[in-house]
Amino acid sequence: MLRTISLQKRIVIFVTLVTVVMMSVIVSFDSYSLQRSVEETYVSQLNGMTIAINGRYEESHSIEDVQQIFDYIQYKNNDILELTLYGKDEILASTNRNRIGQPSPPEMMATMQDTDIHVAHLFENENGIPTGLLTAPMREDGVTVGAIEMLLNTSENAALIKKRIRFSVLVGLGITLLLLAVLSLIIRKLLIHPLLQIRQAAVSVREGAPYTEIPLDASLEIREVATAFNDMVRNLEGRYNELQAAMGTIQRTQKQLVESEKMGALGSLVAGVSHEINTPIGIGVTAASFMEEKSKEFLALYQDNKMKRSDLEDYLSVVRETTGMIQTNLQRASELIKSFKQVAVDRSVETKRTFAVKEYIQEVLISLQPNLKKTKHHVVVSGPDGVELYSDPGAISQIVTNLIMNSIIHAYTPNDEGTIRISIEKFQKFVNLTYSDDGRGMQQEVVDQIFNPFFTTNRSGGGTGLGMHIVYNLVTQSLGGTIDCESQVGLGTTFRIRIPTLHKG
Repeated sequence: MLRTISLQKRIVIFVTLVTVVMMSVIVSFDSYSLQRSVEETYVSQLNGMTIAINGRYEESHSIEDVQQIFDYIQYKNNDILELTLYGKDEILASTNRNRIGQPSPPEMMATMQDTDIHVAHLFENENGIPTGLLTAPMREDGVTVGAIEMLLNTSENAALIKKRIRFSVLVGLGITLLLLAVLSLIIRKLLIHPLLQIRQAAVSVREGAPYTEIPLDASLEIREVATAFNDMVRNLEGRYNELQAAMGTIQRTQKQLVESEKMGALGSLVAGVSHEINTPIGIGVTAASFMEEKSKEFLALYQDNKMKRSDLEDYLSVVRETTGMIQTNLQRASELIKSFKQVAVDRSVETKRTFAVKEYIQEVLISLQPNLKKTKHHVVVSGPDGVELYSDPGAISQIVTNLIMNSIIHAYTPNDEGTIRISIEKFQKFVNLTYSDDGRGMQQEVVDQIFNPFFTTNRSGGGTGLGMHIVYNLVTQSLGGTIDCESQVGLGTTFRIRIPTLHKG
């Protein structure tokens, strides 16, 4: 709750509370002082009466004289409601004749031994009149022989005190309101307004607007804050420019590394496919050479007129078998070259086109046969035919290649015989690719970092840590999709890729 209140309101509330407390203390002290002055007046009045009564009583030792003095005093002073003289055992004299002869309070004389005048707390009598009760000892030759009690009507003094308190409260309230108004203006001009200027400057910096230094006509402390803020912004601009330059360098370096990785993978593909093409072409060359030799032998028989029917039949059989072998191997080489050409073009040129996902992945697997033949692993592609994407096929090629090579290098040992599965499923406007292997799996801390650049568990084996980072960038940027990884030690690894069927980004 307090955090939602502005600084100005907090200061005003705090000053208000302090002022109210101080004014309450001042009014209470003033009221107490006034009441004490009134009580001192009463005490002085009773003290004069007591001296006069004691003097008269010591001369005459007559209670009647005391009674006459009581009656005279009450007659002259309307504020005195009652005067009473207490003896040791009974009331000796009183302006209220009905009380004469009544027993005195037993503790009265003991109380009067060691005191001069006792003033009781103000109270209201049965008529609702504010009343004060004062008691003084009556002495003879220094010995207390009785007590004089005076009841006073204090209504005028009580009204005076209330009027004084009311006046003090009104004056204090007026002073407080005036002080708060002046304080509020001062706080707003000297504190709140400069702070709002600094806040506005901070907002403009956050929004990227051109920054101009804050000119403030404020207190020394606020100017120091503004100066520190200006210095901070200048330092931030310098740091920001440095970070921008460093980020640009990092991005260029990363792009170069990624391109180097892509070209390295393409070079490996070229070498593998070249080796794979050499086999059918070599067989075709050998068959053609063999047929050439047979053709020379057949021509020699024909020129020497030694050719027989059986020689012709043997030659035709050799031609038929040899041409069939040449045709089969050339067709095989043609398919390899076609797959390699499409994959290589897709990888080197980022061109979007419509293609069938399953069929294209099978073409990619043909280009990976040189690598797969070195292992005992099997790759199984499942899913409906004809599922199409309008996207970058080169990204699909590199994703599949990197995932398979990652499994071959990290998921299996050289003597393992594993199964790699790629399943394709179309769901609404997305194609879901699920890649899984049954290899050794990974710990969770490795899974959490697998897409980070330069993270690798095979640094000593020449791993760059860019393969899976490239896969992540290709899925999320080139294809506009998502990818996540799940793995458990001993249970293999699964990658789930979700790609929109139409990506124009």
